[in-house]
Amino acid sequence: MNKAFHFSGLGVNLVTPFNANGEIDFPALERLVLKIQASPIEFIVVNGSASEAALMSTEECLRSLEFISEINNNEKQLIGGLPGGNTRLSVSQIASFSEQTPCSAIICHEPLPQARTVSGYLGHFRSLAQASALPIIIEHNHETVRDVSSALLQLAKDPNVCGIVDATGDVELNGKLIRNTPDNVFILTSCDGMILPLMALGIDGAVSTIANAFPVECSEMMGQMTFGNFQDAQKTHHALAPLCRILEIEGEAPGIKAILNHFHWMEDLVRLPNTPVSSETRTAIYKELAELPHRMVKHAML
Repeated sequence: MNKAFHFSGLGVNLVTPFNANGEIDFPALERLVLKIQASPIEFIVVNGSASEAALMSTEECLRSLEFISEINNNEKQLIGGLPGGNTRLSVSQIASFSEQTPCSAIICHEPLPQARTVSGYLGHFRSLAQASALPIIIEHNHETVRDVSSALLQLAKDPNVCGIVDATGDVELNGKLIRNTPDNVFILTSCDGMILPLMALGIDGAVSTIANAFPVECSEMMGQMTFGNFQDAQKTHHALAPLCRILEIEGEAPGIKAILNHFHWMEDLVRLPNTPVSSETRTAIYKELAELPHRMVKHAML
């Protein structure tokens, strides 16, 4: 596998702004990409789990990716997301998508309906790896298969699998992956509240949703962990941890959009079955934002 595809450090799980007509808000998307571009973030995940790509058409996903690529202008590496988990449809999509995309790799979601057997789980991802012209990254979200670590480790040996993104934050699972995956396969987490402890365990980096709002602080925390400055990294973790937990209550897309809306980056509009956060959750978000250090708030507004 080409080492150019070995991602490490911090990537942002980019959200998709919508306007009052329910369409992609491209001016807001441009502002957000420029914000990320000006930060130390190392790569951008487009059409990932926080983007609501599963609720967008294929054409919308492609337009969003093309637009982001144009604004990004090769400043950050891009990872593309493959929405949906229907194996047959996903194989068809990835075959054409991977040949024309500006991305360096493609994140592939677990199958829907969820695989209940190891053979079904392996069959889904091996089919995608074989069909893709680009290296694929496996995104693990649910404990649906008994001994999923064994399945992931088997998939890590596939020559076209370059990484695994774990969304569960499971320490034991991540430990097994770190110890047993080949050196050319990277391990990332997309569980914001577990970035610091899993970095200490030895993962390569993270795909962060909270970094949409706080790219500077999240990047600094990653750098502090890398260079052994645990004390400062812990301060950032504890400042953002309550917000990370709140994002899990009603979904990461509604939660992060409520935060970004507070800082006037976009409307907090989502697509059904997602709904804007409840008044109770919004109050909790505002309370935690008010507790943040002034420096964090200032950066989030810029």
